[in-house]
Amino acid sequence: YTGRGPSSESLHLGHLIPFIMTKWLQQAFGAPVVIQLTDDEKFLWKGGTLEEYGKYAEANARDILAVGFDVERTFLFKDTEAIH
Repeated sequence: YTGRGPSSESLHLGHLIPFIMTKWLQQAFGAPVVIQLTDDEKFLWKGGTLEEYGKYAEANARDILAVGFDVERTFLFKDTEAIH
């Protein structure tokens, strides 16, 4: 399990390091991975709109998946979509 609170449209290298390490663990041990995007938390603590943080989450998801996770063993979700 790992995750990210989306607060901008792109990730920098420091944001990607945990995902790179998680991908390595997935490859090395065949582990399933769960990635949580906490768009609701950013909305509640930083202000702005849910739509804004939803767009950040979708952009961040593209960056995260570009690391190369095994799509058969990876579950990525946004909090606001999972609570319905």
